[in-house]
Amino acid sequence: MERERVRTETLHHRDGLTAEVRTKLSRRIANSAASWIKSKGFDAVMLYLSMRSEVETDGLLDILLHQEKVVCAPVVDTHQLELTPHQIQNPKTELVRHRYGMLEPGATSPIFPTDQLQLIIVPGIAFDSNGYRLGYGKGFYDKFLAKCPHAVSVGLAYQIQVVENTFPQAWDVPVQHIFTENSRIDIP
Repeated sequence: MERERVRTETLHHRDGLTAEVRTKLSRRIANSAASWIKSKGFDAVMLYLSMRSEVETDGLLDILLHQEKVVCAPVVDTHQLELTPHQIQNPKTELVRHRYGMLEPGATSPIFPTDQLQLIIVPGIAFDSNGYRLGYGKGFYDKFLAKCPHAVSVGLAYQIQVVENTFPQAWDVPVQHIFTENSRIDIP
């Protein structure tokens, strides 16, 4: 299947970046996204907490909290395949390790109403120029984005993750912008 080929090849390229290169590129992406978020006046942002070789979001989290934004991160329900946004005020004390390996808000972090989210920043393995993304294949973010049609959605990716075609399925929900270390791609 073409989707699996693109997922596997792109993940291989992303995993091939050294930790130093990922950190350097992630800082560039985070700074660009943070400037844009500030210029657009978004106040309530949901941000994925990076794991493995994803674009690192800890720097962006710090910037957004410093800008006094309401910052949320998803709590993952692996049984219902759902995400629930929880507000983060102090990452050092509120984040716990999920069994999938990423950090997520712990029990002390309050649930944030999805209808109040203005911006949702999503991870992905591959993105195409139409805003479609390939994740790990469980559909968490597609289901969540479908519940938040009023929120602007943004993907963070290294340039090597931007591919010609992700071969989207009928249920896939595209993002409206993609930030890479080189540019912001605005989806028409």
